[in-house]
Amino acid sequence: MKYQSGLLLSWMGICVCWCPSFVWANKLTGSLPVHQVSDTAADAKIKAVNSANRQILLNVLSKYSDVDALKELVNNTSDKDLLNFIDSSSVSNEQISATAYSAKITVNFDNVSVKNWLTQNNVQNWVPFAESAEKFVLSFKLQNGISDWAEIKRIARESDIELDTQSIAGNNVVAKMPVSGRTKFTIAVRDAGWKYSDKDGVLQVWK
Repeated sequence: MKYQSGLLLSWMGICVCWCPSFVWANKLTGSLPVHQVSDTAADAKIKAVNSANRQILLNVLSKYSDVDALKELVNNTSDKDLLNFIDSSSVSNEQISATAYSAKITVNFDNVSVKNWLTQNNVQNWVPFAESAEKFVLSFKLQNGISDWAEIKRIARESDIELDTQSIAGNNVVAKMPVSGRTKFTIAVRDAGWKYSDKDGVLQVWK
């Protein structure tokens, strides 16, 4: 372990500005066929698109978040607000009649917006970040001191992720990790019973 003077950061007092350039490796994308009947074709289309946006978001994010908490959040979010998370969308096989609308709708969601939304609403998630040469900062709160730190290092080692220790202050450890290993690491620590949250670009990890 390396001890570096001048870098001792308190668990709750971290403020790091981290602005890597992103190249998305795991874009959040989904498709859904829809058929909607209403009083008019225009109204049917609006209802079909809103319903598709909501269902596709649920389908896509179910792989990356706590499903029950996700469903509750999506159900309590308006159609208008859900539009904020859409990066792009497309329609194919469109069929319109006087009172019906059918199509296949594809939606691409913005990873950053979606992840921030889930985090701000306390929905545990592991929405993927970009593959990049950049590193990000982690702050660990270790209840059991050295035994917890040994477990964290084992998880990183078994995940083939380089964990670079920056500072140690009591039971608080600050480290860096390649951005490319973030998703894999968060899934591994979650499966091992750890919790985490993203605050100001710092991934905070605790039990």
